[in-house]
Amino acid sequence: MITVNMQNRSMDYLYFILVILALIAIFIFLMKLDRKAKNNYKVDAYDLLETDTPDPKRVKDCIRGLRLYGGHIRKDKEAYELVRKLIDKHGHMMS
Repeated sequence: MITVNMQNRSMDYLYFILVILALIAIFIFLMKLDRKAKNNYKVDAYDLLETDTPDPKRVKDCIRGLRLYGGHIRKDKEAYELVRKLIDKHGHMMS
């Protein structure tokens, strides 16, 4: 009876450790996706800054994405600088 109880307890610990490892893996995967999306918006912003007459919808979407992925707690200075440059250069198209 005692050995069965010890086996159940060790299996509970094993399941707990596996759940924690799965949560860590999911967190890392989501952080990679977030970083990839932010970098895509940055590349798009640089492309929009190089063009003279971009699509206004693309400019709005890029600004929205950079503000979203720029962060509120850990601010990405490059993203906010790109937003400012996009508004300075193509802000007249957004109204």
